[in-house]
Amino acid sequence: TFRPTFKPTPYPFMNVGDPTMSPLVSPGISLSKPGDPPEPTSSPVEWSDITIYRDGKIHVINNGATSFRDESIVVTKNTTLKLDQGGFIEAPLNTDWPAIRISISSRFIGRGGHVNGSYANTSFLEGDYENGGEAIHVNNGQSSPETASYAEFYDGIRVMGGDAPAGVGGNALHVNGFGTTVVIQGGTFRGGKGSNDDDGLSIHVLNSANVHVRGGTFLGDMKVERYGQVRFYGCFRKDGTKVTGVFADDSELDITVRAYLGGEVVLIPISEQECETAPSVSPTNFPTLSSQPSVPQPNYGYKTRVSYGLILVASVLVSMHEMWG
Repeated sequence: TFRPTFKPTPYPFMNVGDPTMSPLVSPGISLSKPGDPPEPTSSPVEWSDITIYRDGKIHVINNGATSFRDESIVVTKNTTLKLDQGGFIEAPLNTDWPAIRISISSRFIGRGGHVNGSYANTSFLEGDYENGGEAIHVNNGQSSPETASYAEFYDGIRVMGGDAPAGVGGNALHVNGFGTTVVIQGGTFRGGKGSNDDDGLSIHVLNSANVHVRGGTFLGDMKVERYGQVRFYGCFRKDGTKVTGVFADDSELDITVRAYLGGEVVLIPISEQECETAPSVSPTNFPTLSSQPSVPQPNYGYKTRVSYGLILVASVLVSMHEMWG
């Protein structure tokens, strides 16, 4: 493992189909042994503290041998990454690279294990990045709906933004770009702990991305902006920025969701649940007077209308007297 890079430098591209193209690497770092062909022969491609999956295949992380510590993972070009129980991905210290970045028509499926954003350790080196890193990015990566990415989360996975003792905690999940879609069936999403309660978000949705929340535990506020959308499925109520309610599995949600610049929060009831949407009303000892239907009256002049009004008031008073008598 090499010293982490402190800013998200664009990751290198390799032309796998052209054997004359050698990989772009940092000085002093070799990706192949002497005598090996110049093109990569297998995935993933390792570059400093970034590992890239871009071969269009499915890669599974489910034990210590396949896991990554002090490394950021980039999944791109129609490639799928699965994280199962026993696997983990932990970003390097003091970097604003996320632990996992999904982009360009790629997929992430999380059924277990954990993902940790970068921890901001200010004692590591002077001048390092002082804010916690985000755990997972799900991006479009291009300017076309066909390049949108997709992710699914289930019970058993833990996604945690990086802590920052002297800065802002990192976000757990960042979803960006039109067409990009995330479906959350379960799992735990925790924003990183920051100084002075400046904690990270559990979910950040922006630029027309969509997040469908059907379950899960969320520790940290959510933010949706720039025509992004987050949808909650179950029995929920929104009061200002507060969303409370129950998912189909009877787990509860009580969270703050802030919307900006066209961001939208949508509450969707589902057939599996019977929601009590009507407010409860306590009985009283007084009759309730419903408003009378509006009936057009002929125009007989001002005095006639006044007389009609007095007769109507008198009738109501007589009715109330008989009712309470």
